[in-house]
Amino acid sequence: MDVVTGLAIGVVTVVVLVTAAVIAGFVVLFRRRGDSGIRPTGATSLDALSKRAGSLLVRLDDELRDADDELGYAIAQFGPEKARDYADALAGARGTVAEAFRLKQALDDAHPDSDREKREWTLQVIALSEQAEKALAEQDAAFASLRRLEVNAAGTLADVRSRIAAGTARLGSARDTLAGLAKLYVPETFARVAANPDAAAALLHTAASKADAAAPGISASGVSAVSGTLQEAGQAAHRADQLLDAIDRAAGDLAAADAALGELRARTRTDLVEAKAERDTAPDADTGAAIIRAIAQIEAILAEKPQPPTHPVAELDRLGDAVAQLDAALASARNQAQRLEHARAAYAGTLVSARSQIAEARNYIGTRGGGVDARTRLAEAERQLMLAEAETDPVEALDTIRRAVTHARDADALARFDTMGSR
Repeated sequence: MDVVTGLAIGVVTVVVLVTAAVIAGFVVLFRRRGDSGIRPTGATSLDALSKRAGSLLVRLDDELRDADDELGYAIAQFGPEKARDYADALAGARGTVAEAFRLKQALDDAHPDSDREKREWTLQVIALSEQAEKALAEQDAAFASLRRLEVNAAGTLADVRSRIAAGTARLGSARDTLAGLAKLYVPETFARVAANPDAAAALLHTAASKADAAAPGISASGVSAVSGTLQEAGQAAHRADQLLDAIDRAAGDLAAADAALGELRARTRTDLVEAKAERDTAPDADTGAAIIRAIAQIEAILAEKPQPPTHPVAELDRLGDAVAQLDAALASARNQAQRLEHARAAYAGTLVSARSQIAEARNYIGTRGGGVDARTRLAEAERQLMLAEAETDPVEALDTIRRAVTHARDADALARFDTMGSR
């Protein structure tokens, strides 16, 4: 884990949980104040407020992505200690935005809400978004002031060049990793990172050119004229690192999916023995028929012998869905201990699938864009993932991680629909 990740993630979990705890205060505040102080001129209708909330969330979600680059550059230029406030502000903003997306998801779900509730929650989304945006703006202003001093331009240049050299050295292994993935998996599984080596190489070239352009303007006392150029060089190098890191993560995700699939197949074969016994002692004809159908579907999947290239995530989903149907059919015949044991086994594979599909949706939105609905579903998928990982009840954890998968699929589909519509 790099320094940027260590600083940003080190506080984000606490911030997310604290943000959820204080949301009740927002409810009381808005009921006392109504929407005074945040209602835009002319935007008095619920529809207008909803549009403003959606626009703020999309803009802020993009700003958070840009802030990751900015934090990396701030650490490179001023060191981890001086950048800690920025890391804290970024983590706090993420927690606030996560809560805003949770409220947006609540507005979008199938449960009917009164106009009063819709208005109050929409106003909370706006207030939370503005709060996060203000926090980021304050830190941007603080670092803009520091950069004007340009006290460490020579050190920053050395760091940028070191990162460029390290990134360039990684290009060969990144291409080798992709070549290895192509032998094992279908192109769809790593398509999101297939072009990353070329894109990273272009960014590293840009970073090197910017660094060369900044070098003549640096003196022992430091000058402000090269600040912007050095910032651009550092950001390009940081983005190149992110692209190369994404390849390693994709390879790790696919290897984890392969392992989880093997474990799920082995466990499911064992489960079939029990299921067949339950089939023969089913409490009624309908339950027996449902068990028979589920067993037949699973046996058909297990009979297949996929050869490379494969799609382990899709296979995990397919077998996981079949196991879920068998679980539902056997629910009335199983005792609590059995349900817990089966939930634990199914959770492991579904967790891998959820992480992979969330990464896919996050990458698509980050590179291609997507509307507020897609981002809301992605934020909800990430929230459900966090809840599932913290849940101690295996059955509830399994239900939660399955919700995360559903929201991640919806986020990806909505984002692709949005970008197709914008062409």
